[in-house]
Amino acid sequence: MNKILIIIFIIFGLQTDWLNETKKSISETDENAVLIDSKIVEEKEGKSTTTEYKSGESKKIKVEFTHTELMDIELNFYEKNGFILGEIISGKDALLYKRKRLKNEPYATLVDSRTYFKTETEGINFIRKMNIYETDEIDDVKKKLNKLEFETKNLNGEDYIKLKEKFDRITKSEK
Repeated sequence: MNKILIIIFIIFGLQTDWLNETKKSISETDENAVLIDSKIVEEKEGKSTTTEYKSGESKKIKVEFTHTELMDIELNFYEKNGFILGEIISGKDALLYKRKRLKNEPYATLVDSRTYFKTETEGINFIRKMNIYETDEIDDVKKKLNKLEFETKNLNGEDYIKLKEKFDRITKSEK
């Protein structure tokens, strides 16, 4: 029994180490990065702003989407030597219905998501979200969201591939 507990402790400790190192690397990039490029694309009902920062071997791509009253979301990708360390998403994301939305249904979701990868086959996602209704005050929803615990999901190689494809789509479309 003691051997099993020791193994569990070692595995948990190793996961905590890489996760803390990844968070530290992301934090250092945020603190030390310098602006490299910024591009604004204006559309009929919204705009997107893509900003690239660099700090040594690390790079941060910040993408802000604003579309009417429905969407106001920020995505931050962190890359080091071609490897995506993480993605942090926060903001309001529109909900799409195949039919007309009913008055008592939410029109958007407030999202706070933090994804970290150790390797191309091992990662973790922390996410919390809340629906937003027509009568809601956005600041009140943000306060409630910040009080929620994060849901945790272990990620694998498929998840990394999806993130990499999303990153490539966004960075290529902005060039």
